[in-house]
Amino acid sequence: MKIFGLNTHNKNAYWVLGLPVISLFLLLGGCKEEQESAPVPEVPRNVRVLELSPSQLTEYFEISGPMAPVRGAVLSSQESGPVVDLAAAKGQEVAKGEIIVEQDRTILQADMQSASANLDAQSYNVDKVRKLNKAGKVSRMELLNAESLYEQAKSIAAISQERFQRAAIRAPFDGVIVERYVELGQLLMPGQPVVRIIDPSRLKLEAYLTDQEVAWVKVGTTALVNMGQNRGTALGTVTWVGLEADRMTGKFKMELEIPNPDGHLRSGVIGRSKIAKNVLDGVLSIPRDAVMYSRAGTSVFVIEGDRAYQRLIKLGADQGALVTVDSGLIRGEKLVVRGHRSLRDSSLVTITEQSTRNDGMMPEDSAELLQESATTEGEG
Repeated sequence: MKIFGLNTHNKNAYWVLGLPVISLFLLLGGCKEEQESAPVPEVPRNVRVLELSPSQLTEYFEISGPMAPVRGAVLSSQESGPVVDLAAAKGQEVAKGEIIVEQDRTILQADMQSASANLDAQSYNVDKVRKLNKAGKVSRMELLNAESLYEQAKSIAAISQERFQRAAIRAPFDGVIVERYVELGQLLMPGQPVVRIIDPSRLKLEAYLTDQEVAWVKVGTTALVNMGQNRGTALGTVTWVGLEADRMTGKFKMELEIPNPDGHLRSGVIGRSKIAKNVLDGVLSIPRDAVMYSRAGTSVFVIEGDRAYQRLIKLGADQGALVTVDSGLIRGEKLVVRGHRSLRDSSLVTITEQSTRNDGMMPEDSAELLQESATTEGEG
């Protein structure tokens, strides 16, 4: 029998053969839908946390300026004459009173000897006149003239001796010669610079304060001074704060003195120091690096259960790597301090490290980071 030109026997064969193929397609389609609907498991993020607790934080401000010796002077000639001896070279240590540069003093020595001889003569004469006046053999006027000549001779002798001494330029204090401006045989004139001498045992940081900062600085305040890379730090003391602002800048000059007994600190380098101005007790301080900034505001991640949630906060005073939180966090919460950059709100997390330091550091962190953090806290 044929239907529409097909043999009915063949038609039934086609249906029988087509059923397995259709079943296979339906099975594959069902597996694909099942695969597409299966949820992808969330991979937890490793984080370091800090359990928040109240602490103390010191606010400070930074000052900087060149280091200079407390005592330093440019010595100049006071007499005219050629240089006949250079007793001290550049870089040489000298003691107080030691001759550094000597000028030709031949004429000055002759003047001094002449004045001394005249003084001896006038001294003998005045003694003689006094005895005669006492015996009534000379008048009061003659005695006054003799005493006047004696006083003049004494003054001339003192002047000639002083000029002789001044032609030998001496160190005014114990120090080091750092510059020499003359050479042997050079003719010097009064007021001409000869050498510069400094006392390296005491240095001072010269800085300037604003009208707000000057209120926090008192004489006797101590502060740690950083001398720059590879130069270390030293503890200094404020020895002077200006009472009058500079008319050009409106700032007050201050000096912070630093002992340097072994001379390892050098004058001229830029020193930096942090002056404490206010101590805050019982505040929540967190690492500045844990804070994230966006258009929505300032936020951090806190742990609740096994997930991290983003929390908007309000920041307060800061101290280098630390910053206080005025609102948004409470004591006992676990703050994410490492690994937070890759988190989203309600991300699944695994706590792999828990810090007990306010800066969020761990003992196994790099020595450079630990040192930087310790320096920051110590300066505050």
